Formats: sequence, C-alpha cells, structure tokens
Amino acid sequence: MPLLARGSSLVRNLFRREQVDQDLDAEIRSYFDTLVEEKLAAGMPPDEARRAAAIEVGGVEQVKERVRETRAGALLESLLKDLRYGLRTLAKNPGFTAAAVVTLGLGIGANTAIFSVVNGVLLSPLAGRDPDRLVLLWESTKDMPEISVSYPNYLDWRQRTHSFEDIAVFNNWEQFTMTGQGDPEQVQGGLASGNLFTVFGVEPTAGRLLGPGDDRPEADPVAVISHEFWQNRFGADRRTVGRTIVLDGNPYTIVGVMPANFRMIRSEVLIPLGRFTNTPRFARVNHGLIGIGRLKPNVTIDQMLADLGGVARQLQSDYPVENAGIGATGEPLKERMVGGIRQPLRVLAVAVGLVLLVACANVANLLLSRAAARQHEFALRVAIGAGRRRVVRQLITESLILAVAGGVLGLGLAWAGVKLLVTLRPDNVPRLLDIHVDATVLAFALGLSLATGLLFGLAPALQLSRSEPILALQEGGGRTGGGRARRRVSSGLTVAEVAMALVLLVGAGLLFRSFVKLTHVDPGFDPRNVTAAKVSLPERDYPDDARRQIAFRELLRRVRALPQARDSALTTDLPISAGWQTGVTFEGLPPVSPGSEPLLNAVIVSPEYFRTMRIKLLAGRGIEAADTKEQPQVVVVSESVAKRLGGRHALGQRMKQGGAGMESPWLTIVGIVADVRNDGLRTASRGTMYFPDGQVVPSSAWLTVRSETPLAQLLPLLRRETAAIDRNLPLANITTLDEALDLTLAAEKFSLLMLGIFAALALVLAAVGIYGVIAYSVVQRSQEIGVRIALGAQRGELLGLVVGQAMRLTGIGIVIGAAAAFGAGRFIASLLFEVESTDPFVFTAAALLLALVALISAAFPALRAAQTDPRDVLLHET
Repeated sequence: MPLLARGSSLVRNLFRREQVDQDLDAEIRSYFDTLVEEKLAAGMPPDEARRAAAIEVGGVEQVKERVRETRAGALLESLLKDLRYGLRTLAKNPGFTAAAVVTLGLGIGANTAIFSVVNGVLLSPLAGRDPDRLVLLWESTKDMPEISVSYPNYLDWRQRTHSFEDIAVFNNWEQFTMTGQGDPEQVQGGLASGNLFTVFGVEPTAGRLLGPGDDRPEADPVAVISHEFWQNRFGADRRTVGRTIVLDGNPYTIVGVMPANFRMIRSEVLIPLGRFTNTPRFARVNHGLIGIGRLKPNVTIDQMLADLGGVARQLQSDYPVENAGIGATGEPLKERMVGGIRQPLRVLAVAVGLVLLVACANVANLLLSRAAARQHEFALRVAIGAGRRRVVRQLITESLILAVAGGVLGLGLAWAGVKLLVTLRPDNVPRLLDIHVDATVLAFALGLSLATGLLFGLAPALQLSRSEPILALQEGGGRTGGGRARRRVSSGLTVAEVAMALVLLVGAGLLFRSFVKLTHVDPGFDPRNVTAAKVSLPERDYPDDARRQIAFRELLRRVRALPQARDSALTTDLPISAGWQTGVTFEGLPPVSPGSEPLLNAVIVSPEYFRTMRIKLLAGRGIEAADTKEQPQVVVVSESVAKRLGGRHALGQRMKQGGAGMESPWLTIVGIVADVRNDGLRTASRGTMYFPDGQVVPSSAWLTVRSETPLAQLLPLLRRETAAIDRNLPLANITTLDEALDLTLAAEKFSLLMLGIFAALALVLAAVGIYGVIAYSVVQRSQEIGVRIALGAQRGELLGLVVGQAMRLTGIGIVIGAAAAFGAGRFIASLLFEVESTDPFVFTAAALLLALVALISAAFPALRAAQTDPRDVLLHET
C-alpha cells in the first residue's frame, strides 16, 4: 500500500494544473484585498472601494486565463516532446521493446478475450423487452426438483397467479421430417403457445411471429423459423415468408423469421401447440413443456415463488390424483442460461488477472534493468536543469507507449481467440454467438492498457525518484547504493511472479487430475465403434404401433445384413443421456405419499440393445423378440433399482409407472443389468427401467450400430438402407458414442484448457523473469565475481552462488504461492471431481516443476558468471 500511495501521488503531481490555479487564485485574492485597503486609505467609501478593486481585478482574471493557456500549451508541447523522445528511445532498443510488448500483449490479450466472454455471456442483456423480468418456470416433485410443465396446469397458472403479466409455454425437443425442399431432412422443431413471442418481447426479422390466433385448433397451420435456419436453408431470402414447408407430411406456411439475436429457443422451426392440445400427450398427467413468464413491474422472485406455490397447492387439492405431490417453481431466465458457466468464468477471470500481474512484474523488471543502465543519462538531465518530475514523467510516458503497443497486440490476439472460440462452439458456453469484440471490449482493452502501463511503470519511476543525481554521476552506472535497492525491488517482483505462477499451476494441476479421474469413470457401457443416428416416423405415414413396429424391424433387419455391422439395436435414448423419467411404484414395498414415488430413467429398447452397448447382464434375461403385446408385460431394470428390492430377489417382482392410485399396468422384472451413468459421469445413476419395443412401440428411436468401419464409409450404407424402407425418412443427429460421451465433458475440457494455457504462460513468464533478474545480478556483481575468481574461487562455488540466489527467490515464491493456492483451492472446489482442493500430489508436483524451471533459467547466467575472466573485469572497472 505505501508503494501504491507513493505511486499515486507521483502520478498526480506530474500534471499540476489544479495547484497552479489555486496559487493564482490566492494571488488574486491577496491583490484584491490590497487594492481595497489602498482605496479606503485614500478616503473612498467601502462599497466604491470594492467595486473599483473588482474592476482592476477583472483585468487580472484575463491575465490569469492567458497564463492558463500558456501553461497548457507548454504542457502539451512538453508531453509531445516526451512522446517523441520515448518513441526514439524504444526504437533504438528493439529487442527490449519487442520483449516488453509481446509480454504485455499476451497478458492484455488473455484478459481481453476472457472479458469478451464475460461481457457476452454474463453482462450483456438478453434480447427482448425488459429481459430481466423474464423467468423460467417448471414443476417439481420431492425426488425431482425440476420437471416439465403440464399444459392444463399452465392454463391454470395463467388464470390463478397474480405475479405475471403473462405466461407462455413451448418445447424444444420435437423432431420434424421436412420434405418438399429437396432431400428429406430432419429439423429441430418445437411447439409454442401463440403468446410466446409477446412474452419474450421480440420483433421478427421478416414477416410476423406467432400470435394468439394461431393457437386455435381450426387456425391455418403456420410456422416460424429461426434466423440461422433461414440463412442456412433458405439463403436469407425474404421471399421465404409465405412459402409452404411439409413437416411430417403436413403442410405449414412460413409466416415469419425469428430475430438474429434471439437464442433462447434452440428450435429451427416452431409451430403452434394449440393444434394438438386435444390429444392425450397434453393431458394433465403428461408433462412436456417449458414455462416462461414475464413478471409484473416491481414483483420480486420471492413473491413470484410464493404465488406459484400457492396455486400449485390449490391444484393438488383440485386434482388429487393427477397433481399429487406436484409443485411449481422458477428462476430468472438469464440466471438459468448462464448460471452453470458463472463459476468457471470467475476462475478464468482470476487466472488471467494473475497472468497479467506476472506480465507486469516481468516488464517492470525489464524497465528496472534498463533504468539502471540509463541512470547516468537521467542524472545528467537533472544536473543540467531538467526537473525530477519531468524525468519521472518521461519514464511513465515510455511505459504507456509500451502498454498501448501491447494493448494493440493484445486486442488482435483477443479478437483471434474469440473467433476461434466461436468456431469451436464449446457446448458448455451459453450465448456463444453474443460473444464478440465490440465497443465495450475496446474500451476495456484501452483502460486495461493504460492501467497496466502505470502499474509496471511505477517501480522504475519510484526508484529513480529516490536516487541522487550527484552520486549517480560519481558512480558512473550506479552499481552500488541505488543498485542494491533496485535488486531488492527486482527480487521482490520475481518472488511475486513465482508465487502467482504456482497458484495457476496448482489450479491447472487440480483440474487436470480431476479430469483424468472423470475420464476413468466406467460409464457402464462400451462407447467404442458405435455409431448412432435418430430415425423419426411421421404420424401421418405411420399412424399406429403396428406400422411403426414393422418399419423399425425391417430397418434393423437390413442393417444387420450389412457385413460392416457387428451388432445393431434401437433405443429411445442413448446411454449418455437421462431422457425420459417416470415415477414408479414397487409391489410389496410400503406405499409412499403421492408425488414422492422414486423417479427412474425409462428407455424403450430392442432385444439386441444390451449386446450392442456391451451392458452387462447381471441376472435373469434381457429383452427378447418374444416380448410382444400379446405376452405379459415385462421390464428389465438396472442394478441400483434391483437393490431397492433386495438385489437378485428383484427378479419376478412387479412394478408400475406412477403412484399407487394410477391406473397403469404392472410390469414383471425379468432381468437385471449393470447401471449406466446416463445422468452424467459425475453422478451415480438413479436407476433405469428398460421396456421391450415389442410392447411399447416408439415413434422415434436411435439406430445404433457397432462397427469398425469409419463413420464416413458406414453412413452412406445406413442412409441407403433407411431410404429402401421409406425415401422420406432422413437420418438425423448422426454421431458416434465416443463423440457423444466426449461432449458430456465439454465443461471440464474448456476450464482445463483455458487454465492450462494461462498456467503455461505464467510459467514461461516466470522463467523469463528469473532469468532476467539473475542475469542482471551477474552484471551488477561482475567486479565481485572477478575478485572471487582472482582470489581462487572455484567454478562450482560461483555456480552455487548464482544458482543459490535464484533458488532462494524461487523458494520464497513457492512458499508464498503455496499458501495462496491453499486458500484459492476452495474457489475451484466445485469444479473438481474426486480430488481435494489441497491435494498434496498436485502441490508437490507444481512446486517441483516451478523449481526445475527456475533452476534451468538460472543456469545460463550462472555458467556465464563462472566463465568470467577476472582480468577483463578488473581492467574495465579501473
């Protein structure tokens, strides 16, 4: 703090216009009082004396203004001279200038890039009118805090709540087969209530958006498309509005295009849900919608939650079977969108801040060394009349030139980094397309550059402000006195660099160790060599279970006949995703209160599924072709479900979907398989129940094929076999299970990659800093080293002397950094998996790595010192 206070005072005193104005004002007041006294002594009445004095002082005010203008012009001319001199001086030292600018560019660039992400994701508002009043709404049960919304419950929310201007619902998970536009194509679709865009408060890019009139069952079938889909599929042609597209065999007229910055809905095509509300999927017991509400002005989140909770309790009373245990809740939409990335971004913001501080310390060390070499120059300038403040200002000006040049380089690096990030499209970064280098980011980069210039320019400026020019001229280079002080400051900066580098290394090491443990978690299946593609059967062409079952079985038959396919199966959800969840009741277990039923993942699979996925059969049997609708209904459960029923004793027991009072068929457990981590690798499975596709026939499913043939060669074969069944059936969402599993680790990879880059950068900068300090120390102690050699010192002793100095600084930095990392570890604890934030292995490895880098960095100047010829040194000194 004393250093910062002194530096702040130094910077303030460089430009003393306020002090000049105060001095002139004091002189004018004194002159006015003198004039009044003279006129009173001459017999003039007091009022006339003051008026006459004021007239004369008015002329002085004009003089004062001229003095101000003259001083301002002189100050501007002086600053331009400093700027020109600084540019010439830096141009004469291209090596030093390049090192400083690149170092600062890396630090400023990293900070600007991360700020671009923070600004785009966390700080910039969402699209639409008053986006801070938008809240995401959902229902809940005791075991599941978030479930989708039932359409009848949504209608009751709109009628009975008082906190909202309006509430709308939509979903993002429809799959539409689009035909009539060339080859059949599966598009990401959604259903929406007609008031959705009114609630969001957005305007269309072209045409119009959905309105309340589109929700009527008898209304004309219309659709709106996303801006990205409009660009990619229709070339951003405004004549797209009014065209007809065929979705699942039904024609829809495109009436509008969503705005470009509206990314709160992932659907490529949205159609009104009012056309389907009379179907069973929209009964009160079925939950499949997302709620979005706009709060009334001044309504708080707590008031909204109390309002929703009260209505949910009323609905439980009104519908004791359908709404048993069903609650309602919500949170701000923006918090929901960005909450998961907030902590990783905070960690990265702190990390890049440390990188910038390391860069500043490095450049400050460079400037200290350069100031030492220029001390004779500065002392001479002071001796011939240049004020000390002028010389300090010159140093600050040169620092600002370096900082601005580093800021320009950093801005370029940040722009490239942001473009790369958007191109890579990491799945865990929300609002990715809102991230760009805009005016706010430019202002941040400029401010950061100026602040950085002042920060790293303070050390040499303060050092010079304490030096005596006469002593500097007498010493001819300042290797004593001031040199020792400079070495202390330089050593302190090096210790700080080492400490901050260790904090970043520990953080990166903890994330790496956590990531390794996460990748070694057994997912419960073998993802290698498995290709998956989504197949959806349009209801218009496949209106009943019989036709859908024939189509799926024929597809499997054809795919199995391929010599490239080792195994193949159908499943409604891949084993890496939770998919459909349902509450269950176990026969023979004590009944639970309504709404508190255990919640399990539910999947419909074909008989070959467990073999294709390499999921172990632990007891009983798997799904078989004989499990048809004519046979007793059966189910296969995972190990964690069986444990609720006594392990292997679960075989033969019965369970059903829903609560005890729900009219759903009892299912006999015929097999037990291993758990799969379909809730994520971090989370133990809640348990899964597998239904035979012969008894519960889906309308869409994943075709999974285990094959050693590369995807590029296998995919045309799969498309050929699918088209042989129905040429209007596309394959969608094509992926491999390796890729799909890899995507579940996107958040961990992003944090690890970013923090790893920053830690490596800090390590390199710390190594350069250690090298610079030791090299400078060797130059400053060259006379001492020459005398030691002349008196018989061995080379090994000199090596130990120089390297020992480096290792002492490194050791102090490691101790300080370890203490800081110990406290900072809790900051990233939420990002870790099965690793303690105080993991001794990581701390030890980081310290040893830093010590090794320091040893290597110190070895080069140490070897040069050991090879010193004492005669050259002593002759030079004399």
